[in-house]
Amino acid sequence: MDKRKKNTLIGTGAIFAAIAVLSGTVMGKKSKKNKQVQIDALKNDIYKTGNIRKLGTLYLNGVKQKCPKNFTNYEDIHEYIGQKIEIKDSDKNDINNLSWVEINENNKKLLICDRNILIGMSWNELNNQNLVFGKVVMIEGKKYMLRLLKGGDKKKDSENNEWNQYIVNEDEILGLPISTQYDKSDKVKNNNIDKINGENNNLWHWHEMCSLTQNTYKKGENSCVIRGFYSNTYFNDVKKEVSYKTVGYRPVLELID
Repeated sequence: MDKRKKNTLIGTGAIFAAIAVLSGTVMGKKSKKNKQVQIDALKNDIYKTGNIRKLGTLYLNGVKQKCPKNFTNYEDIHEYIGQKIEIKDSDKNDINNLSWVEINENNKKLLICDRNILIGMSWNELNNQNLVFGKVVMIEGKKYMLRLLKGGDKKKDSENNEWNQYIVNEDEILGLPISTQYDKSDKVKNNNIDKINGENNNLWHWHEMCSLTQNTYKKGENSCVIRGFYSNTYFNDVKKEVSYKTVGYRPVLELID
């Protein structure tokens, strides 16, 4: 055989061998990646009450926003000025991703945001975007109802009252912090260290920031119920068309099977 042809054949064989090795490596990487995706998907299907989950990013008029982290004076919380409000897939940069508390109770799987992520919007403005009673959204391939918490018609209303059930934790659900006398008292000084640094406030961040809820105030159709601020049991109402810098948007994601 011609040496040149032989060398060519040997060279070709080496190339095929290299391609085979490379293909095997690529397939191996794809296989590992697919397995990791499956593992992550399985983890996302598991809800354990009290667990923290990072998921989704807030967008205002299509622009992604950092997740607020200042719970002393709330200087970094975003202010609403009429933008379209959306929660989309998680961002590659974790500082933009929202933080949620997992709830798996009463045949419901909820993700309750552990903080307010927006201020300066009224109940009516949220409702105009179907964010009060809910709209269906897709995040990370999962379908959710994006809505507000149910805050009750009165302070001690326990019927269908998610704020009292999960944030106050009236039934002492395993995995959620039990409220202390400081957490529940409106009379304790608002700068009380036990309240500010308590386990409940450290999870839910209600101190000096109210959250809008779904509920209309029973004494007037033009007012809605707000919860949090002086205590985790604090109950008040505001006009639906008025916005405040101390009243925020705390979203809820309810998993739709």
